[in-house]
Amino acid sequence: MSNMVPMARQLVWPHVVRPRIALVYLDLNHYIFLARTVKGDTSTPAGYERLLEAAVRAYQEQRALFPLSGEHLFEALAIKDPAQRSDLADVMETLSGFRYLLGRPQVAQLEIEAGIEAMLQESPPAPAIPLVGNSFGWPFGMVGGLEIVDNTGRDASTAARREMGVHEYEECLRRANYTVERAMLEGPPDDRIEELRANGYAPETAREGHASRLAFELDLSHKLQAEPRWRKGRLRDVVSAREILHEWSDTFNRIQDQRTEAGRTPFNPSDNDLRNFMAALPHVQVAISLKTAHHRNPHHRWKTNDITDIDAMSVAFTYCDAVFTDKAIRSALANSRELRQIQTHLPRTPVDLADWLDTLPHHPAPWLLIPASRRHGQPTFPTTATSRTQQ
Repeated sequence: MSNMVPMARQLVWPHVVRPRIALVYLDLNHYIFLARTVKGDTSTPAGYERLLEAAVRAYQEQRALFPLSGEHLFEALAIKDPAQRSDLADVMETLSGFRYLLGRPQVAQLEIEAGIEAMLQESPPAPAIPLVGNSFGWPFGMVGGLEIVDNTGRDASTAARREMGVHEYEECLRRANYTVERAMLEGPPDDRIEELRANGYAPETAREGHASRLAFELDLSHKLQAEPRWRKGRLRDVVSAREILHEWSDTFNRIQDQRTEAGRTPFNPSDNDLRNFMAALPHVQVAISLKTAHHRNPHHRWKTNDITDIDAMSVAFTYCDAVFTDKAIRSALANSRELRQIQTHLPRTPVDLADWLDTLPHHPAPWLLIPASRRHGQPTFPTTATSRTQQ
């Protein structure tokens, strides 16, 4: 039985630019194995020494970048050993240079805005947004970077430059930014947890949000156990409808309100047009495919990590050139026929990825920004943003 509205053959890509350099996303478990390799841990699975050498070489030669995500930060907080977190941060810093992908909520908003503009034949009203940012704040909608302010909160950078000298001021700011970025990767030291909690530190808040979304998937899992025929029928349609209503209806309505406030043409699609509209949003469709694969398996037991993995993969698989993930997620991505048009490389082993990295070419301008859609051979939007760099 076919889907009522399958994933669109012509996807709508958002007004997003990315560096020309190859983007490679590694799951946290692979970073952990790389960190163990650096420490000489002989229990590390075979192939990671080879991958480490190829990855460092590709990064240093500006042939590949290994951007991090908000999900990396979330998962790393669960590691209890401060020494292990520090070793992990060493490798992440080496391969990413503290560069991060846009977060899932920001990507969703940009995709929805682009979808509306495509259906109404509008041009994007704002400059393109970079896919990769230079701070841990980028996945959470923050530009990042420190500022010097006075005791009233006003900008004091001009006075500081004058007092310290431009070179010393910039070096001071660079060191301060480095300290903050590194601290976000390592997580807080154990002896400061109590102090930080007194000032609002509460990592469990993010876990509570994941728990709520997990409950939503468990609800469908229980319904499918009672009505297993749906696993063989139009399951992707069921997952798609739930995904749109539960995950993105608020974002869609907020964008509608923003359009109204800006005096732009209202977007009032029919039910069928709305289904076709959502079918063309790339990262949304990847999330739907992954959730469908999990729900089709009657033996799958949903966990919080599933939500984290799907959030990370929906962005990484859609917008990166290669993704090295675990076997279950890789299988779900590789076996989803509708996702084959995205053509992201999915290595099976660390040696597979190392071999792929070694074939990457040198670009004369690796940090030149290009439309994110260009990797997929899709029509691109007119933009002057490609003249900017992010190095």
